[in-house]
Amino acid sequence: MDTVEKKQRICILAVDGSKHSDLALKWYTENVHKSGDKVLLTHCVDHRKHLTYGSVSMVPGNPDSITHAFAAEEKKAKELMEKYVADCKKLGLHDVDLVKVIGEPGDGVIKAAEEKKADMIITGCRGLGQIRRTMVGSVSDYILHHSHVPVFVCRH
Repeated sequence: MDTVEKKQRICILAVDGSKHSDLALKWYTENVHKSGDKVLLTHCVDHRKHLTYGSVSMVPGNPDSITHAFAAEEKKAKELMEKYVADCKKLGLHDVDLVKVIGEPGDGVIKAAEEKKADMIITGCRGLGQIRRTMVGSVSDYILHHSHVPVFVCRH
C-alpha cells in the first residue's frame, strides 16, 4: 500500500501592527489553518521614510540621527513580532517563524513568499478609498497582482 506523505503548507501572514493585520491573523486561524501548517509572520521594515521628506531626499548633517532612527525602527519591529508570536500561541498556532524583510512592504512579502516557497499569502486590507488607492496603490493590491500563489485579502 502506498503512503502519501503530506506536504507541509507554508503560509505567509503579512503583519504590520494594524487592526487589519490582527483581524487577518484571526481569520486565517478560524478559516484556513490546518494542523501541520507552518506560519511565517512576515513584517517589512522600510527605512526609506527616514531619508525622505515627501519626494525630496534628505541627508541630515548628523549621520547619528539616521542611525538612531534605524535602531528605533528595528526595535519597534522586534517588539511587534514578539506580540504576534504571543498572539499566535494564544490562538493555538505552534509552528510559527518570523520573517523580517527590508524595503517596500508589497515587494517584500512577494519576495519572502518566493524565497520560502509559500503555498499562500494572507494579508489584511486597510480599505483605502478609490482615489487614494489609484494614486499611491495599496500593499494588498500589489500582492494580489504580483503573487504566484493564492492570496487571501481579509477585508473587515
